[in-house]
Amino acid sequence: MSDEIESARIQVFGADPRHAELEAKELREVLNRLDGAEVRFAQTEAPRATEGAKGPALLTPEVVLILTTGTLALARTAIKAWVEVRKSRRVRVVHSDGTVTEFQGGVSGREVKALRDGQGDRRTPARETRDEP
Repeated sequence: MSDEIESARIQVFGADPRHAELEAKELREVLNRLDGAEVRFAQTEAPRATEGAKGPALLTPEVVLILTTGTLALARTAIKAWVEVRKSRRVRVVHSDGTVTEFQGGVSGREVKALRDGQGDRRTPARETRDEP
């Protein structure tokens, strides 16, 4: 393991602000169990004072976590596994070097039930995309 401490911003998206907050709390608990990881909520930014306008924050509510750890590889694996559980889960990890990795949930509960019942063999695993700065 490297002696260098890495950090990343983890944006957790939800259907609404309450959903995003609940999902972020759950992911924070998962990541806090990792050896040497420290996860906290980022300071919230002041909302825009534009009346009647629907800004991007209203369309895609998010909660931002800050992860600090000796290595992000284990955290990335944990995030990917957490996201795969529910199709509605979406996470964007912004690394300190500007690299962005996005994870989108894979299998819905209905798809899991169909697979267990032998009604299909389709499975859409969590998608991972990376953007280089």
